[in-house]
Amino acid sequence: MPATPAAPQCLHLSSRAYTGRDKTDALREFYGRELMRVDLQPFDEGAARQGGLDFATTMLPLGGDSVYAHTQCTPCRLHRSPAMLHDGDDAVYLAVLWKGGTVRTPRGSFELAGGQFAIVSKARVHECITPWGADSAAIQVPHAALARLVPGLEEAPLRVLSPGMPEPALAMGYAQLLAGSPRLTAPLLQSARSHLLDLMAGMLAPARPGAQPPARDAADVPRLALIRHDILARIDRADLSVEQIARLHHLTPRQVQRLFAREGTCFSDVVREARLDRAYAVLADPRQRHRRVLEIALDSGFDDVSAFGRAFRRQFGVSPSEVRGRAG
Repeated sequence: MPATPAAPQCLHLSSRAYTGRDKTDALREFYGRELMRVDLQPFDEGAARQGGLDFATTMLPLGGDSVYAHTQCTPCRLHRSPAMLHDGDDAVYLAVLWKGGTVRTPRGSFELAGGQFAIVSKARVHECITPWGADSAAIQVPHAALARLVPGLEEAPLRVLSPGMPEPALAMGYAQLLAGSPRLTAPLLQSARSHLLDLMAGMLAPARPGAQPPARDAADVPRLALIRHDILARIDRADLSVEQIARLHHLTPRQVQRLFAREGTCFSDVVREARLDRAYAVLADPRQRHRRVLEIALDSGFDDVSAFGRAFRRQFGVSPSEVRGRAG
């Protein structure tokens, strides 16, 4: 069987690791590989005199000329000048400035509140200013890919999105989850890129009121991935419930159950299997032999060691003690 092709992994750059004379050039070159192709410079004159930008940035190539990037840096100005428009790059990016900032174009300025999202085209002259310290993220996709999903998409879209729209935060959270995953494959990123494109298309062309909802919403897979992530982060809590997870994602418990039902499972099965997998990993670890089975069961979210033993045998065909013995 052929091996699953590996995906491009995250790229990282920090001013702490850069020893060159101009740190701004390093960040500009890093971004210019695949993302912005813009001019970057310190926004604050004092920062410029003290050595320019300080930054830490992460970039994940998603394939198909799509990219996710997250950057933390001192106040900066990002400029897409008229001369740069001749490079033929008309990609569109979803951006968020977590501490707020300003988007300027020749036609006017738009103030973004902290955490507010905007969709911006690189075929448009614009600049983003983050005077309060830049903690920003962006998802870039090709204009042509979006145009296939959004009939009549203008050449250089610019939209400041409503704070109440859930899709932007969902898309950015999903991209961030991918960037933190240690095991990315090319097929996984291809699927993820498709979901992100669908979400961005929905932001640009929301469904008309009264339209029949699709059998599977574009947000289903990203939302379910984030739900699973939050379940795993809380798997050691015996009181973990579908109500808690639903509140966290601004859904009803019934909506969460429907998402799992479309995957052929349910919330309780996902929680039980994750807890059993966690317990198995600990029991099979020789470094954990000093821990009692009861302690491991409790730490994995089970409150009854007998129920834990029965569920463990059903899942793996062996008892917890047998797995512990093999580890020895």
